[in-house]
Amino acid sequence: MNKQTIITASLISITLLFTGCGSSPNAKLYILDAMPSNNSPSVMTIEDRSVAVKVGPVSITDTLDQSQIVTRIGPNMLVADEFNRWGGDLQSDIQRVIGENISTLVPTDQVILSQEISLLPIDYQVLVNVRQFDGTLGGIVTLNVDWTVAAKGKDKSIVSKKTVLQENADAAGYPAYVAAQSRLLQKLSQEIADEIRKQLIK
Repeated sequence: MNKQTIITASLISITLLFTGCGSSPNAKLYILDAMPSNNSPSVMTIEDRSVAVKVGPVSITDTLDQSQIVTRIGPNMLVADEFNRWGGDLQSDIQRVIGENISTLVPTDQVILSQEISLLPIDYQVLVNVRQFDGTLGGIVTLNVDWTVAAKGKDKSIVSKKTVLQENADAAGYPAYVAAQSRLLQKLSQEIADEIRKQLIK
């Protein structure tokens, strides 16, 4: 084995050693937060029974339906970050947060989360279609959503609305970005809860 071959083999061995010892950064996982709940909320009633609200189906766009967190870096460009991911399924997380927020805002102790379209023995069903839920890191985050509140029982009614909300991220980085998204869901939940309250007092 000549000198050049020995040097080449040594360099390859060193490269493989450092490659094996090195490790890629661990991905950070995030979840959306519901609004703080009252420790002892009073429960609204209809005809001496507590109000039952079903949240679902909830749908999101294909661009959001992935484990990576999606941000906007231009008018027509999105980026999904490999090292900043959702701790679970984003669609289910949005549904959970809206349900928890509604249980605080209405309030009621009977909130059902379900993706089934079939009607259950409930008073109100909330359907949500998320068209946009992204923004820039350290900038503006947008929630564009269609939502429906369908009342059951003897006073059947269906109210469908479109809501576009924006929040400024308090700082650069993903923690502030996800916190802004949580605040947007709180604002949306407030609009939905207001509609349910409005129907309750009819």
